[in-house]
Amino acid sequence: MIPNPVVPKLPARLRAPRLALVVSLLALSLVSWQCAARLRTAAAGSLLEEMVAATNQQQDVDLVLQATPSYLLLLEGLRQGDPHNNRLLLSLAQSYASYAILVEIGDPARAGELYRRAKDCGLQALRQRRRLALYLDAPFPEFSQIRAALKPGDLEPVFWTALAWGAWISTHADSMAALSELPKVVLMMEWVVAQDETYQNASPHVFLGVYHSAIPPALGGRPDRALQHFDRAGQLTQGRALMVPVQKARYYARQIFDRQLYTALLLGVLAEQGECAPELALQNAAARRLARKLLEETDAFF
Repeated sequence: MIPNPVVPKLPARLRAPRLALVVSLLALSLVSWQCAARLRTAAAGSLLEEMVAATNQQQDVDLVLQATPSYLLLLEGLRQGDPHNNRLLLSLAQSYASYAILVEIGDPARAGELYRRAKDCGLQALRQRRRLALYLDAPFPEFSQIRAALKPGDLEPVFWTALAWGAWISTHADSMAALSELPKVVLMMEWVVAQDETYQNASPHVFLGVYHSAIPPALGGRPDRALQHFDRAGQLTQGRALMVPVQKARYYARQIFDRQLYTALLLGVLAEQGECAPELALQNAAARRLARKLLEETDAFF
């Protein structure tokens, strides 16, 4: 039998300082670990912003498609060390959604999963704003009250969450449960338009143009409102964002069954040779790729 070690008993006047010292060291180690996680995130922040800027200036869509998964894994790794970091959650929502838009051209099913991840990250970021959390899972009558709680600083997470959420719903159009969430998404994007209609190259207008085009007039669709949103997006971007006419052709021209408008819009995109802003290079390259695909489908649709 191994005897118990003899532990010298400290005087009472020394026991309290020793306990305080142990507690202080434990607290210090915990704070140091948390600070290290935050410092890693902060140090990576500027690099990630530079990577996003460089990616947006790329014209090689395939290169971006191949490289983005590694970037997403990097973000996920940073999130493991700092799971409640709102900046990281927003970066993930934006990155998953942006990647899904490129993937959707060739693989809609996989894009749906990417949109789901973007939606979940966006909703998590919004739930961290306690004044908004109670509305997000509520039925629409209660959810609609979120407008009074939203503030200008909520613009970024509201936009990316609504974009991803709406795109995810579009990939689950056969699900009544998914479609029932659409009014929430539309309300959020209409709020974004009211705050800043130019945000992300007038993307809120494009989103609402797609929405009003996608619903048949017999079911309450408003092609006239769709046209207003697409035309406004074109005005705001001065024709520099080629995804605007591509989506106008894909949704509005198809909805009103106008083959001439459809082909004119897509051919106009492919004929565009003007220099674009550097931040639109990738988006415009993707728009041209989608325009070619849609032109190939002309006879099958009309």
